[in-house]
Amino acid sequence: MASSVRLTEYTGQGGCSAKIAQADLAEVLRGLGSAAGGDLLVSSGTMDDAAVYRLNDELALVVTTDFFPPPLDDPRDFGAIATSNALSDIYAMGATPLLLLNLVGFDLAALGGEILRQILEGGAEIAREAGCAVAGGHSIRSSEPIFGCAVVGRVDPRRMVTNAGAQIGDLVFLTKPLGTGTILNAHKLGAVAPDVLATAVASMRQLNRRAAEAMAESGATAATDITGFGLLGHAHNLAAASHVRLRLRAGELPVLPGAAELIRSGNVPGGTRRNLELARLSATIALELPSELVTLACDAQTSGGLLLTIPADRATALRSGLPQARLIGEVLAETRGRTPIELI
Repeated sequence: MASSVRLTEYTGQGGCSAKIAQADLAEVLRGLGSAAGGDLLVSSGTMDDAAVYRLNDELALVVTTDFFPPPLDDPRDFGAIATSNALSDIYAMGATPLLLLNLVGFDLAALGGEILRQILEGGAEIAREAGCAVAGGHSIRSSEPIFGCAVVGRVDPRRMVTNAGAQIGDLVFLTKPLGTGTILNAHKLGAVAPDVLATAVASMRQLNRRAAEAMAESGATAATDITGFGLLGHAHNLAAASHVRLRLRAGELPVLPGAAELIRSGNVPGGTRRNLELARLSATIALELPSELVTLACDAQTSGGLLLTIPADRATALRSGLPQARLIGEVLAETRGRTPIELI
């Protein structure tokens, strides 16, 4: 039986739009954490999607966590999307998820146990699809519902993919369309058509497993998943870690149906606005671009696709294994005095 409770009424911003702004987070984290070295192969220093710890020459653990308030009202979809979003960090590293622990903040007195059960069932459904064990978790009382996962995966350290390996001459691909942040914000306001929301939900529920497989088969040099910092924010992290520059073509960006129209009508969520403010300082954006395309390039995604850099001679292999992957740009040499991201 469908619940009459609107989960989005219990939160200010839901999904990955609730992230702390990228620039603010970078300032807070400055100098904290352990630097990569020895068996700690990947840490927070390169803003990668997950940490990687080597157990031996052929096996490393990949560890991440991700959680957020509800981006939509259906509890089962909330659980499924939050779990798919957390698993994307593992897939972005070229790894296979092994097990996850659920992270829950919930007010049973206000919302009832059945809604929480549906959230957990939605997450378990996606975990089964990923072949990932659900091994327990942790819960606290919270007036704002929160759900997500801590995930452990495995990877051969010789084959892991990080955001620090992009090479000059590589091509840049995106594996899912943009616009989920805008559509979810319109849903919260009751201003989105059911078919537009349904298409966005299907995209967010979709695992990035096949994209990760195609990434490995085509020899990707670098990868990251696109979530709350938007395409330009995550691309910036990849370019900075790889010491390269990315030129992205706004006209080639894949977009969810209805997202551009919602932006033109003034529907821009707070997380996207924060991303836009940073992008205007840290990226070079062509003045003639339509404002809705610039906004979509900064849209705070929830459970978005993978951003991949692929050697040019392997692009056909990627397209063969993942036809929905869209070529959106190329990797250029780092240039003194120029921003690491160019949107033309």
